[in-house]
Amino acid sequence: MCNSKDFQKWIQEVMSKIIEKLGLDADEVRYKLLKSTDRMMTSIHFVVLRFKDKTKGEDNELSIVLKRPLQERGDMGEYSTRDDSQFHNEILFYQTYARPDENYARCIYANEGAPSDSVIALEDVTKRGYHLCPHKYYAPLEYVLAVVREIGRFHGKGYAMKELQPEKFFDIVSRLQEVRYFNTSMNMYKDICNIYAPRAVEYLRRQGYDTVFCDKMEAVLANAFDEVMMKMVEPLEPLSTLCHGDVTLDNILFGTKNDGQVRAMLIDFALLRYSTPVIDLSTYLHIGCPNELRKDKFLEIMRAYHDELKKYLLEAGVWNIEKYSYEAILDDYKRGGLFGFVIASLYMSILLGYFQPNKQDFITIGLIKYVKQHKYDGGDELCKMLADMLLHLRDLGCLKDILE
Repeated sequence: MCNSKDFQKWIQEVMSKIIEKLGLDADEVRYKLLKSTDRMMTSIHFVVLRFKDKTKGEDNELSIVLKRPLQERGDMGEYSTRDDSQFHNEILFYQTYARPDENYARCIYANEGAPSDSVIALEDVTKRGYHLCPHKYYAPLEYVLAVVREIGRFHGKGYAMKELQPEKFFDIVSRLQEVRYFNTSMNMYKDICNIYAPRAVEYLRRQGYDTVFCDKMEAVLANAFDEVMMKMVEPLEPLSTLCHGDVTLDNILFGTKNDGQVRAMLIDFALLRYSTPVIDLSTYLHIGCPNELRKDKFLEIMRAYHDELKKYLLEAGVWNIEKYSYEAILDDYKRGGLFGFVIASLYMSILLGYFQPNKQDFITIGLIKYVKQHKYDGGDELCKMLADMLLHLRDLGCLKDILE
């Protein structure tokens, strides 16, 4: 693909616009494509830009990450992927919400065009020492704490703008586009949720676990998209803020500060949304944190999140923070912790290497049949892991309304 005439034309046009945006002399700038990779619905290209700093007379380099919608997506049949909305949200984030002095990659250039023509050019922050987590799926405690602290700052930024600049904040919220949680027959995510989510309960039933518990949980999880996901993403005041929407290890980079402490950086804001903190917290704690660590350190982890949230608000000049209390955050988690469990039910087989999605197979045999074929990838080992997550949610009080 990268050798095609269409791609060469595209990258030449994009790089020309980037060079112009940076105010560089096009005749004295060279660029080189280092590598390309595809992620779900996005193509990512790593480019190095070489130019001369005229004021210092020095040769300089700028490493750039180019993101564009995947061009060869195949026929998705009746289903909508809404990849145009994903780029809309991320461009909106960088152009209206993120500030240059904050802990995000610098946006060098962005253009929102037709669904397949949008592009985002970001600073390659690996040159600043940031990297993906060295642990493939589960991270140790110092990484977990770094992530929840960063989530705390992220949510705090939303609360601060909501309190101090409400008109600007709600203008941004009004411009967000829904990517995943839309209730139509075209949403493949709905079918995937409802097929995968009951897996842990089915395992518990096979193990002879309490029938009443299994019956009540299966009734909810068999319709998880409507009964859990759609309900939890709805804004609920006063705790709703801007949430990342997809806090997985693939969307977090890590660096080390001068004092040796690990610092996290959030990337990929395609699923940015206005919801309550549990959306991000439960997703990360089920996808990025081992069961035993989450059980043993849950309150410490939640306290680290809230301490950072409170610190951000006070530094921003928000003093009426009682509504964002630690107790309110815990209650929000109890209300919606099942959200992250459903996410884990869908993705853990992929993260653990039991299942590698193949788009062509999905297109050939159809979504429902394909998902059912892979529902139990990972066997009883993964089933037990998911069941342990569910039982921990029960112990935390997250299932109280369902089980009563």
